[in-house]
Amino acid sequence: MKNNNPNQTAVKKNFTSKTSSKRSGINSLENSLNAILKPIFSSTKKEFVIINNLIKNWPEIIGKKYSKFCHPQLVNFNKDHKSAKLTIVAYNSAISFFIENNSELILERIASLYGFKTINKITVKQQPKNIKINQDFIKLSSSDEQIIQNKIQKITDQSLAQTIADLGRDIIHSSKKITKTS
Repeated sequence: MKNNNPNQTAVKKNFTSKTSSKRSGINSLENSLNAILKPIFSSTKKEFVIINNLIKNWPEIIGKKYSKFCHPQLVNFNKDHKSAKLTIVAYNSAISFFIENNSELILERIASLYGFKTINKITVKQQPKNIKINQDFIKLSSSDEQIIQNKIQKITDQSLAQTIADLGRDIIHSSKKITKTS
């Protein structure tokens, strides 16, 4: 017996489409990961391999001193897939200037890494970013440390208090160095 009621048919169709599109376990996890990672790896495999190698070898290409202040972001191939453009993100204008002026040297280092000239052009994109430079913790005498702690005890913002304490340690340490050499 056939049911001709359109409301029941619509409910049945909605129910079957919802249950068939839902997957459980590994398939749904795999689909979720693909949805997340697809925009990241949307370029070709060749571009992915090149950018991955550039990121791994970046300190050797640009220099350890400058690698903290910039990174390779994107490799774009021309339509013929023979030449490519590298986009580098720099965190300040001085590094951008350095990269622009030394782009030929950087291109040569990249070519020596791959054994052939893969990148023909470098573009620099400036993007501000706060960079923490690893500095050794300055050890002061207990009396100097107590002076700093007394000065920052009323500061409620812990980040600000830590920054001021570090600055105080650096100032006290520097002033003691100056008095020793004088």
